[in-house]
Amino acid sequence: MANQLERVQSSIDAKELAKFLERDGAVVVTNALTEHQLAGINGELDDAIAATAPGLRNPTSDRFVEFYGARTIRLDGLPAKSKTFWSIMESSFMTRVADELLLPNCEDYLLNTGQLIQIGPGETVQALHRDEDAWSYYKQPKPLLQVEAMFALSDFTVENGATQVVPGSHLWEPDREAQAHEIQRAVMEAGSALLYLGNALHGGGANTTADQWRRGMFFGFVLGWLRTEENMFLTVPLEVAREMPTRAQELLGYKAHGGIGVVDVGSPMALLAG
Repeated sequence: MANQLERVQSSIDAKELAKFLERDGAVVVTNALTEHQLAGINGELDDAIAATAPGLRNPTSDRFVEFYGARTIRLDGLPAKSKTFWSIMESSFMTRVADELLLPNCEDYLLNTGQLIQIGPGETVQALHRDEDAWSYYKQPKPLLQVEAMFALSDFTVENGATQVVPGSHLWEPDREAQAHEIQRAVMEAGSALLYLGNALHGGGANTTADQWRRGMFFGFVLGWLRTEENMFLTVPLEVAREMPTRAQELLGYKAHGGIGVVDVGSPMALLAG
């Protein structure tokens, strides 16, 4: 098991990529976005970012105020804010690795998160955590619940808050804490991504710069029979969902998972035909 972060191309075979994740829990994917996708997502989000103040607006718990950061801008509902985002929802190394790792335990997976996370100057380090703890009521033993990625929409450096990640921590006992020498930083160029399993320890880095904003995109999939972290039916208006390709609609949750998520005891896809 490697302590350093493996770096691979986005064109890597999905089975090989899955093996790296099963071994290390995290990997940096270079060329994760094309130049067109990177420019498109950034351009489509610029106005919304400029209109959003740092800090958590409607916390569900006081503990999330510090966890999410007072100097960090967060936007969810990216499928409603960026048409370029649709293309990576439909087909990318993310969908290929989700096919490998999630489909053995579900009929289909769902878009779990489509969020913009922009860490501002002076932001403090985020506590290391496992994303799958969002479903803390699900006790061991359990299957892999999700695959996630933090895409660099600007260059990630140690100084501006490159994500911290602990390779191998997906295999640890839940109460084991990471030592300083075990923590790696996902330093990467814009267009790359840190891909990781939901049970791998990670967290946003401190931004020690005076004037740099570290812009990232938090994007991942979850087993189709779990409730997603982001409520896609509210963050993505129905009229926007109707414009999307069928596969993107399915990933938002308009495809029933057997008898789960039905409308009038039938397929929610019927709502998109109107």
